[in-house]
Amino acid sequence: MSMELAVTRVAVKLWVPRGAAGDLAGGARAVLEDAQAVDRIETLDVTGFRPTATDIRVDLDARVVLAPEADVAAIGDAFGVLDAEVDA
Repeated sequence: MSMELAVTRVAVKLWVPRGAAGDLAGGARAVLEDAQAVDRIETLDVTGFRPTATDIRVDLDARVVLAPEADVAAIGDAFGVLDAEVDA
């Protein structure tokens, strides 16, 4: 029996390395996809960014499907992710 996992809307702050392949949204997607708590990304919208000397801090609104038994807080444990919270 297969259960459809719910889509969760989250606000995420993360670091994208300068020189990452592709555009800013693609770099942010790659960082978020590496989070073990994320099963898949449905949508991703960049809502802000701030360049630094070596990275770019990116703010996102994303709709993700969490991995089984994961919670949104676990996204924040991924490398490069500064914060993740349910976007009300």
